[in-house]
Amino acid sequence: MNSVIALIGSGSTALSFIHHYLQQLEAGAALPRTMYLFEKRAAFGSGAAYEADRASNLLNTKTEFITPFIDQPGDFWHWLQTQPALWRHQFPGYTPEADGYAPRPLFGMYLEDRLKALVKRAASLGLNVVQLHAEVLDIQQHGNRQVLNTDCNLRLVADYVFLTCGTLPARRNNALAEHPHVLNTPYPVSTLPARIPAEAAVGILGARLSAIDAVIALIEQGHRGPITLHSRSGYFPSVRGTQGRIQPRYLSDEYLATLRASKGKLSLQELIALVQKEIMELEGTELRGDFHLPAPPASLENYLQDEIHAAAGPRAWQAALYATNPIIDQLWAALHEEDKQKFLDNYFSAFMAYRVSIPVENARKILRYLQSGQLRFCSGSFGRPQAMDGGLVLRMDGEQIVHHYDYLIQAMGSPRQVGHLESELLSRLLQRGVLQPHPLGGVKIEAHSYCAEGANGQTNPRFRVLGELTTGAFFFTSALDINARHAKRCVEQFATVFTPAAKDIEAAQA
Repeated sequence: MNSVIALIGSGSTALSFIHHYLQQLEAGAALPRTMYLFEKRAAFGSGAAYEADRASNLLNTKTEFITPFIDQPGDFWHWLQTQPALWRHQFPGYTPEADGYAPRPLFGMYLEDRLKALVKRAASLGLNVVQLHAEVLDIQQHGNRQVLNTDCNLRLVADYVFLTCGTLPARRNNALAEHPHVLNTPYPVSTLPARIPAEAAVGILGARLSAIDAVIALIEQGHRGPITLHSRSGYFPSVRGTQGRIQPRYLSDEYLATLRASKGKLSLQELIALVQKEIMELEGTELRGDFHLPAPPASLENYLQDEIHAAAGPRAWQAALYATNPIIDQLWAALHEEDKQKFLDNYFSAFMAYRVSIPVENARKILRYLQSGQLRFCSGSFGRPQAMDGGLVLRMDGEQIVHHYDYLIQAMGSPRQVGHLESELLSRLLQRGVLQPHPLGGVKIEAHSYCAEGANGQTNPRFRVLGELTTGAFFFTSALDINARHAKRCVEQFATVFTPAAKDIEAAQA
């Protein structure tokens, strides 16, 4: 067996993939025994989300729950307790708590260590994992072989390619793309003081997790100038309550399957009613009236005060929303196509604000900065930034209001539309039709096999895609446990189609 597979990206999704790949080998699957693992960043394992940075960048999943290995619950918590020598020197002030929120860079250290263990385990099973510090710039198919070209002029050949590249930045496509005072990303936030003078007026475009990381990092590192958060939708993340995980009654595979059997596709209102039903079940109350989308907060200060107070206890609606993780793919697939677009157009910003919550300690910091007057929150659409009079200006759409800044930070996360991502590899694959954009985000894939669909409408059995690039097919692909589940399914499906073919070849050669 001389087949080779290549993984592009070595973050948490790749770790999940390798973990389940090894399980298939242990179970006797005749899979390729050479794996190229490409990573353009300095460290293998942590990926963009958990790279080395300040400890103020917190996870938003409790320590006892988060892990890239869905069959090993509590693995990160166990690692913290049993391997303090590996992390204590870098995080001397951190005390692990099962129901607390650990620094994201610490979780990155855990991922790096777990990858090392996986590579050793792979060697014992006859799998050679070749780690390559290189960015893949293009992939060209020649017959059944995939030729990978990198930024260091390395040219390698693989039989199967898996895109596990994780979060990608937005493309810089405006006149200020190269302006020295416009930062395309806040990360690593530890370098912000070196890039932005302490007295500068700073505008941050975005108001979710990366924007919050930027605000806290700036101020905790001594920034004294004014900071303004700009939220197009006006929404701000909710604050995580004390509730744990629940066993859902309605948001379950069984209930959804029964519902689909009787109704077929679901409307958006039927899906919302299902979530409401779960919340009412948890609260022990009855449904009262129709669902109304909560409006963006009129005052962020008042909103955070209310959220911090509410977060002191369990929050049924949060428990219900998090309970959707195991079946969110089925929920998305159950919707009519027009309702999927309607959800993205009308509900997505609110969903992200309420579904992707923040720890109470970060909420308290943001509230304190608002109360001090150093931080402001501005809601409403805005145009492209412009350079003017030695500074930068941001004009609110439809208004005469103009905001003046010395520096601007782009912190609006990774765009859903694949054409808006900064990636030479993706640009080339899209241009040649190897990949094609999904109208709801990411790239088109065959949902069962994860095989990429080209511009000719055909799926490519030698090219598979995982993680955030599958957001159109699966909707919510930024949660680690969801991507871990997809990695498991992808490996299992690959094994079912590869192993029989491999055995046929071996039999013929014999």
